[in-house]
Amino acid sequence: MQEYDYHTIDEIFKALESNTDAVLTRATAISKSLINKYGLAIEAEDVFHEAVVRILDDTRHVPKNVPLSYSIGQMIKSICHGMLELNKEKIFNQSESIDGYDDAIAAPTTDEDSDSDPEWDILMSIFDKDDDAIAFLAATKNGLNKSAIVSSIFGGDEKAYDTTRRRIVRNGKKYLKEAG
Repeated sequence: MQEYDYHTIDEIFKALESNTDAVLTRATAISKSLINKYGLAIEAEDVFHEAVVRILDDTRHVPKNVPLSYSIGQMIKSICHGMLELNKEKIFNQSESIDGYDDAIAAPTTDEDSDSDPEWDILMSIFDKDDDAIAFLAATKNGLNKSAIVSSIFGGDEKAYDTTRRRIVRNGKKYLKEAG
């Protein structure tokens, strides 16, 4: 990792005095671009001044082998991004709760058939009299893995699990072919 040698505050002050117009022009262009990109309500010069203040307060450092305008540009980018995040947080904190609007918000439907797969419906209808198969299918739909299904539905009997799974696959393929 590269070690940086940083400018002192006096060196920054001298550099700003010697080429203020060039640095100010580039920094203002960067500020305007980022302000427009983020939709911030601030003047470009104010962001530039904030970056300079951070340098002079010695809270931000400028490496000697990096151009001053680039370093200030990175600070401006950081400031604008911070303002954007702060604005998002303010909007979130000031947003109104929806708790009082229960009637205006449509309740989600609890009818599972409205979003189910037709093939799933066929499987469920085929095995509607088979309690083990229905329990197996429900557990599978809920995302349980083999070991959880074996222990919760079949009481640890892996052979019963395998038999039920084969029966579902065999009969399911047969009926899905006929329906397909």
